[in-house]
Amino acid sequence: MKYIKSYILLALMVLAVTGCKQEDLKDDVNALKDRVTLLEEQVKLLNENIAFFSKVLVCQTIDNGDGTFTEVPAYSISEVLVNDGTTFTAKFNDGNVLTLAIGSKGTVTTPQLGVNPETGKWMLNGSDTPYNAVGADSSVDGDKPEFNIALDNSTRQYYWQVRFGDSEPWQNVTDAEDNKVYVTEAGGELAKDNLFKDAEVEENEFVLTYYINGDGQDPTAEVRIPIISDLSCVINVPEKDMADGYWEIGADGASAEVEIKGDHWFVIAPHGWEASISETLTDGKATLTVKKSATASAGLKSRATANNTDEVVVQVNKGMYWAVAKVKVREKVTDYFNQVYSNGQDIVVGEPDNENGYGLKINNTDFSGGQLLQDAASISDNGVYFIEDGATVTLDAISDLQSLVIVGNNPEKPSTVKVEANSFLLGATGGKGIVMKNVILDAENATFTNGGLIATTAGSVETRFDHIIFDGCDVKMRVGKMLVRFDRRTDNLISTIVNFAIYNTKVKIPLPTTDTAINMFFVYADKSKTFNGCESLVYKNNIFYAAENGNAWANFALLQSNTSLGEFNKVIVQNNTLVNLLAKNILARAKMNKLSVTNNLLWNNSSATDNRSVIALMSGSDVNAVEYGNNKVYDISADAKKWTLFYGSVTPDPIEGGNNLPIEAVDPFTTEGGSMDWNAGVFVPGAGYENIGAHIN
Repeated sequence: MKYIKSYILLALMVLAVTGCKQEDLKDDVNALKDRVTLLEEQVKLLNENIAFFSKVLVCQTIDNGDGTFTEVPAYSISEVLVNDGTTFTAKFNDGNVLTLAIGSKGTVTTPQLGVNPETGKWMLNGSDTPYNAVGADSSVDGDKPEFNIALDNSTRQYYWQVRFGDSEPWQNVTDAEDNKVYVTEAGGELAKDNLFKDAEVEENEFVLTYYINGDGQDPTAEVRIPIISDLSCVINVPEKDMADGYWEIGADGASAEVEIKGDHWFVIAPHGWEASISETLTDGKATLTVKKSATASAGLKSRATANNTDEVVVQVNKGMYWAVAKVKVREKVTDYFNQVYSNGQDIVVGEPDNENGYGLKINNTDFSGGQLLQDAASISDNGVYFIEDGATVTLDAISDLQSLVIVGNNPEKPSTVKVEANSFLLGATGGKGIVMKNVILDAENATFTNGGLIATTAGSVETRFDHIIFDGCDVKMRVGKMLVRFDRRTDNLISTIVNFAIYNTKVKIPLPTTDTAINMFFVYADKSKTFNGCESLVYKNNIFYAAENGNAWANFALLQSNTSLGEFNKVIVQNNTLVNLLAKNILARAKMNKLSVTNNLLWNNSSATDNRSVIALMSGSDVNAVEYGNNKVYDISADAKKWTLFYGSVTPDPIEGGNNLPIEAVDPFTTEGGSMDWNAGVFVPGAGYENIGAHIN
């Protein structure tokens, strides 16, 4: 086909908060909210326009039977639902409803997005991307771009992100010097769309006129999409059978209803699958049946929109036009994480790498040699281990720990790992580190080296460990001990932990008999080269809890360092619940570049009378950017003076709302929908706390 060369030029906006008088602060904040809301609306319009335009890019080739061929749009429209001259909402023949806004006020218009007419690749800011605007033979759907805005905490400005498909991570849009492209405001209003000139309905066609160079100036070209009311094809897969955008097919196959209008229809299956459709219609509906087959091969290649790797495609024709519906299929996982791993797919631990976290993908390419362990097995070496549903295994001492991945196999039911012999001693040569997902980590009887479950070991070279991550775990600590402790011993040189993170995890902190400091991440140094830093330290959606006893509490900190040698570049504490864990340093004495503490819930029913703080900073110069807000406190015995946001004299200046934290009047766990279960470690806040604290059942 002829590739459509187009450029979408997005007009940039600057959203910056400048100094203002106190009486103007409220108005400025409200104005900023209005601008952000406006911007989000424009991004939505941009993505809708791209989705509409991407659909009309796809063509199909019709054999005229006389040695000639005709190219027509692969998709047609069954009905135009809205037409006010500038906004058009159309129902396509595959059931999708899309909206197109022509030159509407505020339509976002840069970064530059185009289609290279020679390679068929999307172009971003003048450079080819690896993503196809349409398939290699012009009949296959391309990778549809989607835009997003994100907040840069260091500058407090918004910048552009883009991705090509839901499974892809967001990528920063950058300029020629690889700098982020920030969103800026121009003259108080956003520029109009420079890609489309006009759209109108002419009898039985929808005519879209676009500027070839994407600059709002002639020359133009047009695309004509047929409007055919009695041609449609819609696949209705039950919601319960869908996961991550895939129709999951069991060993016995699966069926779904197909709505059909047209003269003839057929179905195409990807390699290794069989698909059939019932020959007769009942009330305009047929049955699509799909099953896995080791001997099946792909049917005749679709002339329109078939990705023969994983898509089942149903096509219905009316004369020379076709309605096309498709659905991605994959084998339903019955052996859980081990099968996902064995099939070469990714097991996601944590969250995708972005401004708010750091995720990791476990697969058999990057982490090879996985084993499935049965009950009563033991782990005594580096490797990747999946633990059978409901099984309990023992973790023995590993002399040189470099890379250890342990995953409970059934995502609905964690498996148990008992640590009895020793701590996890990180090896002297570095490595990928420790990753645990979906396990009950029972360390109540473990021998903790230097007080830490994960601790350093002697070495004579600087080392680097990529990850220490817990995701979806239930950790049971030993009395008075720490989770991670980096301690200078002899010639011990630990240089860098790239990423430390705890997600969706419950941590039980048994109460010591004395006032013992208990830390999740502790760095102790008495010489010059012990800990050289951590790129990302993240706590998200976790529950940390001590005993139910109202007269007892634990002296607790999420991050504690007595050295400013090693910098924590990004520290994020978001949506955590801390129960009966009180200290002057809940978070955190350390050298940090960026610190974000938001949406956390702190609860106490002890009678302790000492002052308590959410954040303690080492010094103002050691923290370059601090974000805080929406942290809630409930204390059965405290007044507002006992709880402060920042401990001591080192605080950001000024502190919005003051340093003292008000105490919640009502116990969040007794409000509607709230619950507490000390034995199970379940603390669910009720109504009004939907985005506060952790939500783990």
